[in-house]
Amino acid sequence: MIVVAGSVSVPPENSEAFMVAAADVSAASRTLDGNIDYCISMQTPGVFRFFECWETEEAMMAQFAAPPFGAFQAAVGELGMSGMDGQRYEITSEAPLFG
Repeated sequence: MIVVAGSVSVPPENSEAFMVAAADVSAASRTLDGNIDYCISMQTPGVFRFFECWETEEAMMAQFAAPPFGAFQAAVGELGMSGMDGQRYEITSEAPLFG
């Protein structure tokens, strides 16, 4: 499993427009083959956290070629992205948090 997590920043006055674009790409990405989870949430005005889970590297990479991701990138560019920090993790095992 591949997990991607990080943050992206835009000017605070663009937070609402960013959330519209984020909702669109999140909904579309969750329908892609190999997607386990995909979410973007506002941490503070202008700062957003993202979290994605993919079954395979190939599934994760395929999202970049999907039209919704291109539309999201264009929107973020127009909204004045001022920073992004993201990490990719390869998970080799999983277990319940409690139990």
